[in-house]
Amino acid sequence: VADGELLNITTETNERYVINFRLKDIEAKLSPEKFIRLSRGTLANIEMFETVSPMPGGTYEITLENGQTLSSSRLQSRILREKFLKL
Repeated sequence: VADGELLNITTETNERYVINFRLKDIEAKLSPEKFIRLSRGTLANIEMFETVSPMPGGTYEITLENGQTLSSSRLQSRILREKFLKL
């Protein structure tokens, strides 16, 4: 999750790291089959998805296996539905 010029990385064991790196540079190094951009400042590993709940306005709230909750933007929700949820 991007926070200004910093990235907050949370691992599957809930360890947290803060790095100074651009999100798009990290995204370019990750497998597009395993990772999806949920919003302008958020990337997530789809293998960590525990629940995907529809929200008003066509967005989703995603809960990961480590308990972290993320929200998707409307644009990225459409990509999430088409590519991963097959809706």
